[in-house]
Amino acid sequence: MLVVSFSIPARQESRRLHLFESAIDLFSYGTLELLSGRDWRQENCLSLAGIYKPKEIIEESTPPAALMQYLQDFPQINEIALHLDNDTAGRLAAKTIKTLLSRSHTISDEPPKRGKDYNDYLKIVLEIRQPNGIER
Repeated sequence: MLVVSFSIPARQESRRLHLFESAIDLFSYGTLELLSGRDWRQENCLSLAGIYKPKEIIEESTPPAALMQYLQDFPQINEIALHLDNDTAGRLAAKTIKTLLSRSHTISDEPPKRGKDYNDYLKIVLEIRQPNGIER
């Protein structure tokens, strides 16, 4: 199975990157920003197309390859907003990225306020019921 990450660059030069685990979370975040009256295209967005598992000793891990390539391609970026999931894997990935890149970048951890991920949060905001009838 081939998994491909993708990005949506800012309309104008921006020093901030918003990082997501999946495409649906990136687009859900964009929708939430539009609903709040903000233009989400003012800053860069990158979907990792899944999350990676860091090594047991965090400092021995490497950040996701897609993130590192993006930072190489856009060296002006000095801020990264982590919008990773509210689950064990997402929280560990956020902690790892923050540990590994905090010397070179300002990192903020911004998981969704409610739900497992930004798509769940959007559904909650829009009052869309989950298929199993349970709201998270």
